Amino acid sequence: MAAQKQKDPRGGHVRIYWELIDSMAWRALDPSSVRLFVAVRRKLQSTNNGNLSCTLSEMKHYGVASSATLSKCLRTLEAVGLIAKVRQGGIAWGKSVCSLYRFTDEVVFEQPKLGIKAMKATGEWRKFTKLAEAKAAIRKAHADAKTGRRKQTQNASSLQKVKRIGSKVEA
Repeated sequence: MAAQKQKDPRGGHVRIYWELIDSMAWRALDPSSVRLFVAVRRKLQSTNNGNLSCTLSEMKHYGVASSATLSKCLRTLEAVGLIAKVRQGGIAWGKSVCSLYRFTDEVVFEQPKLGIKAMKATGEWRKFTKLAEAKAAIRKAHADAKTGRRKQTQNASSLQKVKRIGSKVEA
């Protein structure tokens, strides 16, 4: 008879390898991004890489209190290649769905129901050999997001202008 595994009374653990912690990508992170990385990594199990959601309601329990902080941290983690987006969230097919992410240092197993294909660990975070390169990638990601928001607000404001000249209000 096989011996059963003893459960650890302390619960699970989050595994982050030294190679990742010693990398330039990790060193470029701010404390909020590290906190978010660990919080999402906590959700990682043996086969669910690629099916990791990161919604504000989930992350509030781990100290990420605002949507601005959450989006900034996600952008930072993506910019340095620690995570990658598998599915874009938003309103699709009449349903509101959240974005799904994967860790680039772990294997992704196929999940046909979600449309996620199997892939090997890609390790985009390894491409940074200097701290300045990683910080520049983060700055560029934040700058691109700002210009994208400006374009959206400019387009929206030009569409919503209403001419009120010549309108009469009846008593």
